[in-house]
Amino acid sequence: MRHDEKLHIIVAETSPVISAGLSFCLRRLPGLQSQTIEVHSYPDLIDCLKSTRSDIVVVNPTFGGAFAPQQLRQEIEHEIKIIAIEISPLDRQTRSLYDGSVSVVEDLPSMADTIRKLTSSDTDTDSDPDREPLSSREKEIITLVVKGMTNKEIADRLFLSIHTVMTHRRNIARKLEIHSATGLTIYAIVNHLVDLQEIKM
Repeated sequence: MRHDEKLHIIVAETSPVISAGLSFCLRRLPGLQSQTIEVHSYPDLIDCLKSTRSDIVVVNPTFGGAFAPQQLRQEIEHEIKIIAIEISPLDRQTRSLYDGSVSVVEDLPSMADTIRKLTSSDTDTDSDPDREPLSSREKEIITLVVKGMTNKEIADRLFLSIHTVMTHRRNIARKLEIHSATGLTIYAIVNHLVDLQEIKM
């Protein structure tokens, strides 16, 4: 996606409060331009997808009873990115059905980072030619950070100095352009570095 290109996002959620709140946030994501449409029923979602250009559907996994991403793709007969709305933590099987997820409690930079990764030409951040790849040590540190370990605990576990761990963490933030714990957690989950059950809530 070009930097100046506007994203077309559908928010599929039965609760008008959550739907309006997400739409408000999605239109104000840093570094991204987006236009949102809110739909409140499954038939409306299908009609909207067939009649308007859409890049992403952000949907509650309970939308329409039990939402099935693959079924939606078959009905509309084209590929589209589908992001789950996390009102409460999703189990691993449910999460695997979606291209990504956004939590109703995460900050705007983290939400923007999730959507930016999904709309790039390659959803694997490490293979982005404009972004320096993570080392195996940096990936290891990410998994320990999102599991709730302190810098000292990570240093002890990996037989490193605290200064080295802090340097790795600065490099991770610079490479991924992620500066919040929530954003780092989402990155780790989306890129299969850590399982949801391993994360310290």
